[in-house]
Amino acid sequence: MAREIRVAIAGVGNSASSLVQGIEYYRQQQKKTLGLAQPKIGPYTVPDIRIVAAFDIDKRKVGKDLSEAIFQEPNNTRKFVQPRTLGVEVQMAQPLDGVSPIAGEKIIVSDSKPSNAAKTLTESKAEVLVNLTPTGASKASQMYAQAALQSKSAFINATPARIASNSAWQSKYRKKKIPLAGDDVMDQIGSTILHRNVLELLVDRGIRIGETYQLDIGGGTESELSLDKKRYEIKRNIKTSAVAAAVPYQFPIVAGSSDFVDFMENRRTSYFNIKGEYFAGTEFSLDMRMSLEDGPACAAIVTDVIRMTKLAWDQGQTGPLITVSAYGFKAPPKRLPDQTLKQEIASLAKGTKLT
Repeated sequence: MAREIRVAIAGVGNSASSLVQGIEYYRQQQKKTLGLAQPKIGPYTVPDIRIVAAFDIDKRKVGKDLSEAIFQEPNNTRKFVQPRTLGVEVQMAQPLDGVSPIAGEKIIVSDSKPSNAAKTLTESKAEVLVNLTPTGASKASQMYAQAALQSKSAFINATPARIASNSAWQSKYRKKKIPLAGDDVMDQIGSTILHRNVLELLVDRGIRIGETYQLDIGGGTESELSLDKKRYEIKRNIKTSAVAAAVPYQFPIVAGSSDFVDFMENRRTSYFNIKGEYFAGTEFSLDMRMSLEDGPACAAIVTDVIRMTKLAWDQGQTGPLITVSAYGFKAPPKRLPDQTLKQEIASLAKGTKLT
């Protein structure tokens, strides 16, 4: 029997599209590892990931094969490969709070009867459920977390909803002996990871940070959700905390999306400014600009986290996965020092059991 990791995805948006395409891309080009931080994690490569179930609420996606659904509107991420027919029909989910008052006009809610998520996960023999629902869909995220518990599937929370960092959910997953990873995925290349690492470099060089901001504009759904201040406040706070953690003292900082530009589609541009002092109190100011596409940046880390979660489970690790979460997420249950994290991830990638 071929080695595989059976995965279900909740939310067939741009990130899911890039994930499905990426799995097919590396399946077709087995010898290519360009763009992968971890080509192999234990025995697992990216083509070992098999999508066996998917959930969404948009009528243009529900009922379609996943290979077709990922290219339906309002998705607008880049198409870089055509996946083969997967034999996975997108199931209707409970809408709950998955439709934002701001971006809701882009969603056409299907009138199909909602499926039983736990039953679908059980029947598809899904080992891992990845939550890719929109920012602010906390009730939907909790529903999927509960469905994963009922079906005994590991749960990966790529959204800002507090699941892996919530003590009540941690306790539930420990009790059921099921892995839990999250919260809020940190892109392979993105504003948060770049901002953090630049600040760490400056602090390591003896520079005193005075103030900094990081502002994003983009055309994807996540950028449009930034217009919904109530929903986006959670994500802004997470981004700000993740960046601030790179500096061992308090200082003025702002980090988060600032505007939505429809014609940018799934692209995002980030602007950074850092001010501070170096030798003898000499002042400096640093400005940076970065442009990228959101979907692939998210999918790259999700492929790592899926394989790490499965390997950790193989090794008997359950409950909140501290190392995996610290690697892949902005708001993990526990942050780890960079050097410690690098060593533990390297050990995990080699298949060494973590203590």
